[in-house]
Amino acid sequence: MALPPVLITDTKYRASLAVFRALGRAGFPLFPLQTKKESAKKPAAFYSKYAGEPFLLEGSVEDAQYPAHLEEACEAVKRKTGMAPVLFPIGAITLSRISENREALEKSARFLVSPPEVLELANDKRRVAELARSLNIPLPEEYPCQGGSLPPWLPVVIKPRCGEKLGLHVTERYRKAYTKEEFRKAYREMTAQDPEAVVQELLSGDGAGVSVAMDQHSRPVSILCHRRVREYPIAGGPSACCESMWDETLVHHAVTLLQALHFVGIAMVEFKGGKLLEINPRIWGSFPLTYACGSPFAECYVRGAFGENLPLCEAPAYTLKKRMSFFLNDGLASFSYLRHGRLKTGLEGFGDLLNPKVSDGVFSWEDPKPFFIYLKNTFQRGPE
Repeated sequence: MALPPVLITDTKYRASLAVFRALGRAGFPLFPLQTKKESAKKPAAFYSKYAGEPFLLEGSVEDAQYPAHLEEACEAVKRKTGMAPVLFPIGAITLSRISENREALEKSARFLVSPPEVLELANDKRRVAELARSLNIPLPEEYPCQGGSLPPWLPVVIKPRCGEKLGLHVTERYRKAYTKEEFRKAYREMTAQDPEAVVQELLSGDGAGVSVAMDQHSRPVSILCHRRVREYPIAGGPSACCESMWDETLVHHAVTLLQALHFVGIAMVEFKGGKLLEINPRIWGSFPLTYACGSPFAECYVRGAFGENLPLCEAPAYTLKKRMSFFLNDGLASFSYLRHGRLKTGLEGFGDLLNPKVSDGVFSWEDPKPFFIYLKNTFQRGPE
């Protein structure tokens, strides 16, 4: 049976490169798609050796016409290849637009995407916490601080119920407060954006993620666990370096939670110190680790979307303790750790940058050109 074509959206995101490389190596015909308003320049993924004819769409992912444009692109791929493509959404907005227009798009493409009400619940930190509590999944302590009343304990973290809905950058989706003055300022700033902002204990311990691809029956067909090694900004930004691992307890919590939601598609469930932080119901920032450690994650999504009955994933199908870093972000992180007196972490970071066993999240020897396009584009707009 011929492999289905795959239309990969939002290729301005560096995470899309891992999708191209994993699926391209497996032999799938691949087509990149990007809207002009979100990316004035051609994305690095357009230059992957695995990329077929690109689709550079007029307008924005937020335009009313965007779902129709997606449908037209799917029909074009179908005419070219003779098969309906699998839609592989990278961006959160595209994911939502597919979910909202699933009936129309299902005529032209196949995909694993949850209904709008499931995505909305998964993005709502308070409702996720209520569900997790009913499932006996450990949670950070949450403090009611209506009107800005001080929490009973400091430090805390303050975050909106749904940062995605507010269109906030990942570094804007929380504020940490160690003192009363910091809390008052942070609470005022966050509740100006979301009056129902969540106040939680600030957890210590390792950050970890359990990423799951759930088929149309909410069965886990691929799972990847990772731990954060370094982040940038170092006060709590996205992963600059991460490492593959397997944690049976966290896997159980993540799968139980997603199945209780009847979730379909891709999600990363985030933990810290063994406690649930949130669900990211979409492709996550450190997704390139799936490619670096040899996980079949992207292929399982495509095969599941195409209707294959895949076996349950019950054990790691990838290399454990494989590290992946983003060269620019991890370099900045390592300098920052050194400046803040965390010498061991900073020096380890520079060691990893020089270690050939640590994979880069953008560069690949088998597909090098996108890296140089990414560098050029990044220096003109700043790192992700």
